[in-house]
Amino acid sequence: MTVSIRPNEYRVSGETLALLIGVISLALILLFATAISVGIVTFLVVAGTAIAVWIQQSQLLGGCARVSENQFPEIHALAKEAAARLAMRPPEVFIKQDPSLNAFAIGFLGRKSVVLHSTTVEAMDKTELEQIIGHEFSHIKCGHTNLIVLTSSFGGVNVPVISQVLGFIFLLWSRKAEYTCDRGGLLASRDPRAAITAMCKLAVGPVLFKQMNVDDFMNQHTAVAGSEVARLSENLATHPYLVKRIRAIRQFSETDQYRRLAARMP
Repeated sequence: MTVSIRPNEYRVSGETLALLIGVISLALILLFATAISVGIVTFLVVAGTAIAVWIQQSQLLGGCARVSENQFPEIHALAKEAAARLAMRPPEVFIKQDPSLNAFAIGFLGRKSVVLHSTTVEAMDKTELEQIIGHEFSHIKCGHTNLIVLTSSFGGVNVPVISQVLGFIFLLWSRKAEYTCDRGGLLASRDPRAAITAMCKLAVGPVLFKQMNVDDFMNQHTAVAGSEVARLSENLATHPYLVKRIRAIRQFSETDQYRRLAARMP
């Protein structure tokens, strides 16, 4: 005769509950330990990137030309006017020899700087350059340079997985910030045409821009909007597509909001 005895028939009262409490406690400990570890690594990434920003700012004084009343006075006047129109204190502006069309703002919790690539200065007329200066000034005015250390886009300390996750989390914010600063550039230049032509030059360069049809370029927005792959690709980028930025700045230039803001400052 076979007799079966199930474990629960003689399991002491409370054993299962005690096991459940132990498993939950272990999970909480592991979760807490992981959170602490990730937090420490994230802090190190942010701190390292902030230090890299400070180092690069210090190097600007030795390797770039600072814009002043005595050096590049026309650019200095544009920067001063852009800052006045944005109701902010002018940050220091540097010109860096670089063949790529670009400009950027840097600074973390204190001193802020804007760097214009020499090719950008040479490619733009005065109003277009004021648009670009206003765009970079807006990154400072809106606090973006303080936040960029979280996005891992500056190129400071790179920790596998952590840096990539941080960058991915802030991609949407990064694209929104660019739209915001395009508006700031327009408030500085007060010229929608210059805002659009400056972006077109960024797309093809100053030489080929002479052969460019802006309306045809704008029509590419329809193709982008109709392509799932194109939209997905943009979602993985730090900057919106130029055709979308041009469309957005053109629309903003026609709003009462822009007219009110532009009328508020000289």
